[in-house]
Amino acid sequence: MAPLRDALIDCMLLDEERFCRRLPDIVETHNLQSVDLELADESPTDILQDLDGFEPSSVTAFERERIARMVRLGTVPLGLTLTGPAYQDNPVRYATQTFQEMTGYSLAALRGENLRLLQGPATDADAIATLQEGIDIWEQRTVELWNYRADGTRFRNRVTIVPLTGPDGSITNWLGVQKAIDTPDT
Repeated sequence: MAPLRDALIDCMLLDEERFCRRLPDIVETHNLQSVDLELADESPTDILQDLDGFEPSSVTAFERERIARMVRLGTVPLGLTLTGPAYQDNPVRYATQTFQEMTGYSLAALRGENLRLLQGPATDADAIATLQEGIDIWEQRTVELWNYRADGTRFRNRVTIVPLTGPDGSITNWLGVQKAIDTPDT
């Protein structure tokens, strides 16, 4: 999954035109049949208006573009989250269907929450410190740690956080890429 993760991160960092040109290559290379390439012709606002219970005006224009990209990616086998603004404790702005299914949390339950809500008694403090360090110094980090679903069951999660630079050149949001690791719960 690392090649797909890296390709998705690279693609999410591109401008809109380059994103739309690169997406078909990623779909073909990684056989992502759930990605809706037809959405590439729709504006971010139009895409978001089709989301049940989601108000496009509740997010910035930059966030609308990133969320629309995540919607276009459909149910890729990695969970994707957009959090931010960074100065407000990184509340969840959007989470893909894959992330919602992985964690058992609905988008309504996640929006406005910090993803610390996935932590529990077995969550590794060193992994959390590594993520926090990445946030503090605005750098990408990847860790594996125990997280907890909405029903309380734990799962091993490979988490990558990536700072997103807004239109003014400052880090405004974070992209999260998550993969539940097939590891026995021991």
